Amino acid sequence: MVDVEEAATGDIVDRLLWRDAQQMLDRHTAAGRDGNCVWCGWQWPCSARRLAERADAVSRRPWREAWTLRHDLNSLPNAMTDRGRADRGNHNHRRYAD
Repeated sequence: MVDVEEAATGDIVDRLLWRDAQQMLDRHTAAGRDGNCVWCGWQWPCSARRLAERADAVSRRPWREAWTLRHDLNSLPNAMTDRGRADRGNHNHRRYAD
């Protein structure tokens, strides 16, 4: 596994945003057989994947754009991130209880 801090290039303006984007891109990697994200179970490409791609691009732009996107990133529901998840394994989760 590549250390995120070592992989950052010189054109990164907001390293924290870039690191968060890389972590989300690593989680929301592809669609499963059902056409849904393998991490969160939402339709591919899920909103978390699209936001992570945007965060990766914005982390190289002026700080004002990065600041706005960081707010968007922190507004994601916990089901799409690993915040608060006891096990951080990569498997499908049911969105709704029976």
